Amino acid sequence: MHRLIISILGLALSVSAVGLELAHGYLLPAQQILEFVTEKTGKIYNFRFEVVVESPDPDLPDTMIKKEMVYYAARPDFLRQEIVGEAEDSTVLVGAGKRLALVDGHVLAEPARHEDIFPALLYADSPQTLEMLLAEEQVDLGQVHLARLGRQIAYVIGGSPGGVGAPQFWCEKDNFWPIRLIGRRSSSSVDDLLDIRFLSYQEVAGSTWLPTVIEIYRQGQLVFRMTVQSTSFNQRFPESLFDMEKFAATHPPLPLPKEPSDKPAEELEEMRRYLEKKYE
Repeated sequence: MHRLIISILGLALSVSAVGLELAHGYLLPAQQILEFVTEKTGKIYNFRFEVVVESPDPDLPDTMIKKEMVYYAARPDFLRQEIVGEAEDSTVLVGAGKRLALVDGHVLAEPARHEDIFPALLYADSPQTLEMLLAEEQVDLGQVHLARLGRQIAYVIGGSPGGVGAPQFWCEKDNFWPIRLIGRRSSSSVDDLLDIRFLSYQEVAGSTWLPTVIEIYRQGQLVFRMTVQSTSFNQRFPESLFDMEKFAATHPPLPLPKEPSDKPAEELEEMRRYLEKKYE
């Protein structure tokens, strides 16, 4: 009888342990996580942030430079940033993979920068949209695990438990807010690994939440921290706000560096031989 009781207790403990393991081991599939995330982000199609941006002083690594800025962002990938209280030269406009910035009254055109993608995570309108973005960031949708960012428990898509070197997307476990993206982009055989973090979410309207702190790290070093002072969203923006053609047409392009007047001796010698052979 004594042995029977011990066996029953042992079986009960075993079943309990298995049930506990299953309860903690069950993870939502990546597609369902993305659906829950975009139920939140799909409510927002544009936003305006008044922020204080902190970035390291290149001459004094332990010192942070602070600037008051305004960010406008709208689907699908438009971003406009302006420094408060400075001349128009502080304006930057991003869209369709291009970036236009004013330099001494001239427009500098270049490809969009990796960090310019952060608004797309906050207003992704469908799981497919978010999945495409994560694929571009080389996130493996076949991997899902749990992790902790500060006090927040998060679903993590991509990478392996305990590893932060691989591309991965994090969302808060209970509310499904996007809280982190470690993304990789490759250009000319050079990899750029970026760590974007959305912190301190605040309710800006009924059941609509947005972060009040955004941090971006590169190679483990803080690139900038954006502290949001004021937020508005889903408002009518003037069409000219993101009109890149008008923006480019209003200002002359940045002139190319002047070429040296004298060609190297080797090029001149090659040209002389070519002309001699052509007209001999």
